[in-house]
Amino acid sequence: MNPLEIAVYVMVLTSGTDPFTCTRIDQTVACSNGLSAALNGAGEIEFQTGVSVAKRPDGSLAFSNGISSHWGSAGWVQFSNDIAVRRTRDGSFRFSNRMVCAPAARDDQNRERAACAPES
Repeated sequence: MNPLEIAVYVMVLTSGTDPFTCTRIDQTVACSNGLSAALNGAGEIEFQTGVSVAKRPDGSLAFSNGISSHWGSAGWVQFSNDIAVRRTRDGSFRFSNRMVCAPAARDDQNRERAACAPES
């Protein structure tokens, strides 16, 4: 579990278009939009809202709130809530709502971070 992975899941959960950052703090990743996540006892990522994310054997994702995923066209992963995402060559993630999530510089306490913002 890392901040970029959590940022991608936050984008899927919220379909948001406002910029935010996610920062690893010990065993939790906290995001500036108020969401945070940690691993639960089943090894799944669980947000403080109670929504968990499980990776299926075929590599797809299942969210406990009913959101599911499948491979769409041209390398995009399509989610059942009409959000799509693909990984770009530089390792960032581009979303169908014109947002991009990428690793960010470590903060002043040397903590790992990711940032999501509108495409430039």
